[in-house]
Amino acid sequence: MTELLVVIVGLGVSGFLPALAAAGPSPVTVFLAPLIGAGMTAVAAVPELGVGGSLLAWYLVVALAANGAVAAWWLTARRFPSPADPRWGWSAATVAVVLGALIIPLAALRAPMIGWDANSIWLTHALMVSGGHRELLTGLENAAYRFSNPDYPPLVPAAGALAFALFGRGDLHVATGTTVLLNACALGVVGAGIAAVGSGGRQLTRIGAAAAGAAVCLAGFAVSGPFGVDGYADLLWAAAAAGAVIWGLVLPLGTRALAVAWICAAAASLTKNEGLTTALAVLVLIAFRYRPVTLSPLRELRTAWPAAREWAERAAFVALPALPGLAWAGLIRLRGIGDNFFSSSSAQSLVTRAGATAGGMAAHLAVVPAAAAVLLAGCCFARGDRERARLGNPAWLWAACLASLAIIFGTYVAGGYEIHVWLTYSVNRTTIFAQLLLYAELAIWLVVALDGAFTRERYPVLAGSPSSAGGLPAGGCSSGPAGSRSR
Repeated sequence: MTELLVVIVGLGVSGFLPALAAAGPSPVTVFLAPLIGAGMTAVAAVPELGVGGSLLAWYLVVALAANGAVAAWWLTARRFPSPADPRWGWSAATVAVVLGALIIPLAALRAPMIGWDANSIWLTHALMVSGGHRELLTGLENAAYRFSNPDYPPLVPAAGALAFALFGRGDLHVATGTTVLLNACALGVVGAGIAAVGSGGRQLTRIGAAAAGAAVCLAGFAVSGPFGVDGYADLLWAAAAAGAVIWGLVLPLGTRALAVAWICAAAASLTKNEGLTTALAVLVLIAFRYRPVTLSPLRELRTAWPAAREWAERAAFVALPALPGLAWAGLIRLRGIGDNFFSSSSAQSLVTRAGATAGGMAAHLAVVPAAAAVLLAGCCFARGDRERARLGNPAWLWAACLASLAIIFGTYVAGGYEIHVWLTYSVNRTTIFAQLLLYAELAIWLVVALDGAFTRERYPVLAGSPSSAGGLPAGGCSSGPAGSRSR
């Protein structure tokens, strides 16, 4: 456990200044920093594969460049971190509650486990990354390793390789344990986002929001089962993508909320291929939420240049955070490295595959009816409370969920593996994102209802007025020009 703490603290130290610049002195910074540090290792793996050298050398370059850029920006723009929120006690309590919930499932690390994919994919790739450019390139290009999905993004292997660089290759559990702690950090970002929903409300609302965030963290480990603690990467990309949805599509518009969402989307895109496709879908939704499209064709014609500029901004909203993941995917394709999922066509009909896929996915989406019922009830009875809190329309979250499910569904139908075997070994993992997101939706509506109930109890006359809104989430989610609108 000491080695794992050293690795996660080291990642957190390298990512702390960027996390502080993005989120400010808020609870999410604690969980975001190690995720950024792991993202730096993934970015370092791209030139290691494409140019040469070792991961550790490129990681130092990336970390120094990122931290130097943040420091230079603070000095030149005179935009130093704002003072801590006056309610620092509540911020510390939020971190303690969310962290306490995460520690419970992490107790499984006392009996180290290495899952099948953790051994055949992630540890194999981590050892390749650890060996330097030549070993990484020849390993990924070796046809004997096609079973290990050599085109998978490098965040988990690169973080594991950094652990090997610090403590050697004698204990493989240090790499799988690093993945488990990163799972917890990504879930911590989700929990902190849910806590931020109620951070501007009364004391009981803040307590309920922190408890709801902690409960969703536990739900994340629960729906992932053993795959959350045995070195698999599925919970990591799912939790990171869910964090992007909550911070980018649920919380009030703001530059800091957007920055956190971008970082989470980048982390998801660097973790697994389905994380990349889901992150792209989420980023498109974020772009349209922050830069909504006008429905007036005549206005578009009269203002061609402003319209073109808005579309360029929307494209940048997607491309900038997705650039590292796209760079890895492009480099892999350029090298001719692929996987076995689509290397051959299936003898099964599309109808057979679609039917089996729909049934297999539905078996792991039992939360959908409950989430839909709560959505209906919330829109009927708590819609005004959600609008006063300036939260995003729930349609954004549901659109992200459905987009991910559609991508997964299409992958199963178009793939080449025998569908029933494929579903047996993977559908319980590919649906983690949708399950986690819908549990987060339940928690968000709970916090909204609590805040609304307490507001109406305290201000019965003004409860229907926008002035009764409970304020902004801690961490300055509405800072900057982007926070002037709410959708």
